[in-house]
Amino acid sequence: MTELKSLNSTQLDALSRPLPDEAVSPHPTKKYLSSIKSIYVTERLNEVFGVGKWRIETEIIERADKMVVVKLKFSIPDYGIYYECYGGNDNSDLGDAYKGATTDAITKVASWLGVGADVFKGKHARSGMPQKTDRNSQSPTAAPVKKRITPEMLADEIMCDSLLKWAYNAYTTSGYSQTFDAGAKLLKSYDADADVVERFTALFESYRQARKNAK
Repeated sequence: MTELKSLNSTQLDALSRPLPDEAVSPHPTKKYLSSIKSIYVTERLNEVFGVGKWRIETEIIERADKMVVVKLKFSIPDYGIYYECYGGNDNSDLGDAYKGATTDAITKVASWLGVGADVFKGKHARSGMPQKTDRNSQSPTAAPVKKRITPEMLADEIMCDSLLKWAYNAYTTSGYSQTFDAGAKLLKSYDADADVVERFTALFESYRQARKNAK
């Protein structure tokens, strides 16, 4: 049996090395998010693990008029690394939506290895996320810290269902359902990293479509 490799310090440093400015741009529709160009993620993975050493498999989980949600399986067999992730994209061209959902999922998975971590944490110079401030520098009248939503919470069926019901109630009572943004609603009440916001937005869209189809 082939012995699995372990990530060394050089590889870990390379994975977490900040991406160049040109790799990051403001999200086209969500001002509080930044987009990472997928080619830079691919190049970083190839640089660290080698071309052809990592693999992906995708499965369309949901396809609506302008929305595609995919389940992506990511693996690096030599290192015993196996991840599953969901990605979503809305586009009137379903082919482009599928491509966007796939690259969205790859970017998320790569962030778990450290690629683009500075962007998701809001520390990149061109990140759309608000820059975090030193807690010690806050004035005594600073607003209370919001409860933080983590990937583990979204993975918890009960917690995630509760959040989706909360957002759906806001969606149905807002009076502006056509422009309702679940991600913005989440950040208005909670604290969350960009990948969590994107994941929640995709989950909410799936939940909304399911409720609509059930009527």
